[in-house]
Amino acid sequence: MSGQGEVRLENVTKMFGGTAAVENINLTIPDGCYCCLLGPSGCGKTTILRMIAGHETTSSGHILIGGKPVEGLPPVQRGTSMMFQSYALFPHLSVVDNVAFSLKMRGVHKTERRNKAMDVLRRVQLNHLAERMPAQLSGGQQQRVALARSLITNPKVLLLDEPLSALDEYLRLQMREELKRLQIEIGISFIHVTHTQPEALALADMVVVMNTGRIEQAGPAQEIYNKPRTTYVAEFMGGWNSFAGKVVGLESGIALVEGEGGERYRVVAGQQRTGDLVDFGIRRDHVHLAAKDGAGVAISGQVHAIEYQGSWVKVTLTRKNGARLVAVIEDKEFFARPTKVGDFAQATFAPESVHFMAKATGSQNLIGEPV
Repeated sequence: MSGQGEVRLENVTKMFGGTAAVENINLTIPDGCYCCLLGPSGCGKTTILRMIAGHETTSSGHILIGGKPVEGLPPVQRGTSMMFQSYALFPHLSVVDNVAFSLKMRGVHKTERRNKAMDVLRRVQLNHLAERMPAQLSGGQQQRVALARSLITNPKVLLLDEPLSALDEYLRLQMREELKRLQIEIGISFIHVTHTQPEALALADMVVVMNTGRIEQAGPAQEIYNKPRTTYVAEFMGGWNSFAGKVVGLESGIALVEGEGGERYRVVAGQQRTGDLVDFGIRRDHVHLAAKDGAGVAISGQVHAIEYQGSWVKVTLTRKNGARLVAVIEDKEFFARPTKVGDFAQATFAPESVHFMAKATGSQNLIGEPV
């Protein structure tokens, strides 16, 4: 039997005029799961969240919560609560009254609703600020008030629309920990919309990568990052270099692939045959730099950028065909034989590091999105 907080979308489509914002979505989010809907702006993730909440209607398909269809039900009857990107706190009400407001609208007695509000404020560690006004709070504290207000109705599913986007980096990291702690403690389903890859990887039991209104891949965070199904997922998650080429030879389990720029790669073969067009990727942290005349060279290029990140260094090469290749190298390895911008270097990788992928179709513009 379905858990109370299981959310299931069956063939869900949402049209705005002649444009499909969401197209034929099939997705099951288990009860008690922390799920992140991840993708660039305009991919349909917030539309899905709003349809689950009841703030948008589906054009076709069905949404079930706890195994029961919810089409036609108002938001208050769905067992969901939504925390919006803008906290929308009432400036004239104290923290405790902001949190208790939805219970007031339901006719709950003042003493009871304030007691419940204080219980929820203790959960988010804000009970000592209960009588303050929103203007007296920091951004992170205001966000916790909005979170407490969403939890006071004891929802089966909490829906979060870009909840961390207004916070600075330090507060964002703090609130990531707080959200995950609360989700585990309360045990309900959280469905969290974000365009930030590290946020999704850090929080989610299940990541759903969206692309132009469709699901490109859904699964555990580790699977999404380590085994992207398509070139779109690899490029959007940002930890991969993507390549395309043609298999020109096979020998002892090794495929010789000729790239579009004439470069040749030796990779561990899967089901490929000579003549096949293939797309594959190499994780950035599996790439190493060698001297110009080093052995086992796979790809040569000119150093375009170097970014020191403490325990590792990000090196970007511009290849002969103009494409970029990124290597993420441990600091000790890099500084044992450093390069500088403008140097020519060669990148190597082990043949078994290759991961074959499908070519994504209809991909969105990812400029500025991957990290």
